[in-house]
Amino acid sequence: MISIVPDMKIVSPRRGLAALALTAAPALSLLPAQAAHAAEAAVASTTVSPSVISAGQEAIQTVTLAEPAQAGGVTVQLRDLNVSEDPNYLQATGHKVVVPAGQRSVSFPIRVQSEIGGSTTDLRAVVGESHAETQITVRPQETNGQGVLQEVTEFLLNGRPSAGTVVAGATVTGTVKLKAPAPTGGLAVDIRNHPGDTAALRTPAYVVVPAGSTTGTFTLKALPDDGPKSVTVSADLGHGFVLNGATVVPKGFSVGALRGLHTPCSTYCNPNWGVVSVGDLWHPFGAVIKLQSSNPAIKVPEKVEIPAGKPDAGFTFDVEQGTAPGTTGTVTATWQLGLAGPVTAKVYVQN
Repeated sequence: MISIVPDMKIVSPRRGLAALALTAAPALSLLPAQAAHAAEAAVASTTVSPSVISAGQEAIQTVTLAEPAQAGGVTVQLRDLNVSEDPNYLQATGHKVVVPAGQRSVSFPIRVQSEIGGSTTDLRAVVGESHAETQITVRPQETNGQGVLQEVTEFLLNGRPSAGTVVAGATVTGTVKLKAPAPTGGLAVDIRNHPGDTAALRTPAYVVVPAGSTTGTFTLKALPDDGPKSVTVSADLGHGFVLNGATVVPKGFSVGALRGLHTPCSTYCNPNWGVVSVGDLWHPFGAVIKLQSSNPAIKVPEKVEIPAGKPDAGFTFDVEQGTAPGTTGTVTATWQLGLAGPVTAKVYVQN
């Protein structure tokens, strides 16, 4: 059958269907591109309020997208642009935030570290190839209306000025105390390991003292390591700090120096501390440990006794005058009638 349409060419039904398919195809082919375009999200801006804070205070960061987030939301990557990553910003944000579906923006609390003399930190929000930046400035603490300068007055580990020895796997409770009550939003006290790269004690980047309070508590975790480690931990608000510390020992039998050794000093210097530990091994009557050094220039006591109920005992290395930096030796510890065989550790003389 042939149909006639006014002002149009005569077409057959079969050809009309083919033409319809050809004209429909381009329209259908646009759908994936349109869907892809809809799936693309971009950051329009990011801001911080207030943009200037006192050390330890909280601020609110807002990230705004160019268009509302699609189903499932949009994940925004967050970064500080410091040369060394700001651990406080990482702890506060996890380096990401999600803009909920149908929303263009999201706001969230942030903390940044306190520096001596104050600092300005650039912050970047990233989605795909797009990003936006803002800044936050931290000023040093100033005296309040009563003339009091806010600062950390006490830092305790397990309720003591020194945590002593902690066996790997144990938790330690930290407590910080401020001179004056924390303001609205609380006050973040920076917690840092020294040396910073030690893996023996895991600490948070900061602890928040709640608003109106002078005390904040947090938990530290002693981690497994290959020998005794000395860890110093500081608590501060960017001006002055309070130190505490612990010796972390493995669960089993171990020996080692807490730091590089040095030759005798003409002026006062720290002793060449060593530690021998039985960790959490059973020793109800104490433990007698024999020590030997492979290098005559690095001397150790003949024996060390660990009391019952204690995980370790300290001793000192004696390095001969004139021993060259870089000199090494091996110390061997033998537990007499003990539950574990001999253990060794390499020690060295530092510059």
